[in-house]
Amino acid sequence: MRLLLCLLAGIVSSTPLAAQDYPIKPIHIIAPFGPGTATDTVARVVAAELTRLTGQAAVVDNKPGAEGQIGAQAAALAPPDGYTLFVTTQTTQSINQHVYKTLPYDPVKSFAPISGLSGGAQIAMVRNDLGVKSIAELIALAQAQPGKLTFGSGNGSARGAAELFKIMAKVDLLGVPYKTQTQVVADLLGGRIDVTFSDFTTGLPSIRSGQARGLAVTSLQRYPGLEEYPTVAESGVPGYESRPWNAIYAPSGTPRPIIDKLNRLIREAVASEAYQRLLKINLGVPFAGSPEDLAAWQEAETRKWGEIVRIAGMKEP
Repeated sequence: MRLLLCLLAGIVSSTPLAAQDYPIKPIHIIAPFGPGTATDTVARVVAAELTRLTGQAAVVDNKPGAEGQIGAQAAALAPPDGYTLFVTTQTTQSINQHVYKTLPYDPVKSFAPISGLSGGAQIAMVRNDLGVKSIAELIALAQAQPGKLTFGSGNGSARGAAELFKIMAKVDLLGVPYKTQTQVVADLLGGRIDVTFSDFTTGLPSIRSGQARGLAVTSLQRYPGLEEYPTVAESGVPGYESRPWNAIYAPSGTPRPIIDKLNRLIREAVASEAYQRLLKINLGVPFAGSPEDLAAWQEAETRKWGEIVRIAGMKEP
């Protein structure tokens, strides 16, 4: 009996001790999209800050493909010990479940929310030689050539923004799927597609260098730092809005004390000078909060995107 009590006491005390000592080895951060994307950029700054805060190396592992499903599955199957984290977006957590009949992971049951990371908007951009300089001109051209103009998307956020635009602007665009959004922008510059709704990190450099033309932002109000661009909503598509976000998760079953410690670390990382500099460069906004805040946000986003997917007919056969 005495031995049993000692063993039970050891089990009870082991979790807090593990959380107190965590981390004692390198942390693996899975990003489900390719290098150079907004998610990858956020993940790398978070990794650098976790390394600084904990003294343990945090390393980003890009696993792009299938609109984030490959990376999500890898994260979901990882040991729930706090040493594999998942930096992702609404693509894997709120959109894919409505688009695909089956997924190799469950957006809710497979993950333990830790915290939001950042939010923002997208920019509608076209190849320079398309001959349009505004959303109104893009709509007019698309209506004159139904089904001829192409849009590229390297994730569910980009696809969802374009599909929502098609519905609300009453135009017919042909979707072209890509593995990553960086490939989309490369093909836009090469003249192989006509338009994309891109995250700022991936799209703005080509616009600022004059290699592509930015038409409008997808926020409901003009976006801070990009006030020269009108919103899609004020350009002939009233009420249009698309706001992507990034958040960080652990595999389901990760002990709550470790989740709580990670939440404190992530909040400190988001408040750091390096992360704030990233937000300023890429015009993002901080999105840190509690695990419960993230769970509630994801639930609301899942309902919203479910309706968009249904109306847009994005469901895969």
